[in-house]
Amino acid sequence: MYTFLIVLMILLPIILYLGLKNLFENKQNRKNSLAIKSALDRLISRNRLTISEIDTFRNKIIALDRKNNKLILVEHRNNVTWEKCLSLGELAFFPITKKVDQLTGCIQEIVIEFNFNSNEEIIDFTFYDASSDNTNELPARARKATYWKNKIRHHLNSVKAKHRLEYVE
Repeated sequence: MYTFLIVLMILLPIILYLGLKNLFENKQNRKNSLAIKSALDRLISRNRLTISEIDTFRNKIIALDRKNNKLILVEHRNNVTWEKCLSLGELAFFPITKKVDQLTGCIQEIVIEFNFNSNEEIIDFTFYDASSDNTNELPARARKATYWKNKIRHHLNSVKAKHRLEYVE
């Protein structure tokens, strides 16, 4: 009987701790999701956007508006929501960069760097960050970065082809 009570007294605080931790994490995730969604809604209404494709992961959103030729980037970090609406017509090039730790050789970040014709500042959108993301997510995030680079490139090529056809007529 005493053994049961001792085991119960040891296990009960652990179970309570894990339950409360899970409850607070879920509450924080809901808060972050709400902040991201409201930032996206603001961008959509402010810029009169029509989202044709969207991707959400962790605390980030990347979306494409084919009609208005815009790329939408939203990120919620440290209780601050960062939001950008980029004009794809002004985009010069956008390489995927992988930052590697020199000592371990491990990938620390996967980023698309958006560079513009008007020599504006470079805008980075991070797909993977070793300091906050799980290492198991690295391959999927690398594929996601490549997917979005190809998606944007394909859209820009189709817009350029459309303009060339309009000039021929």
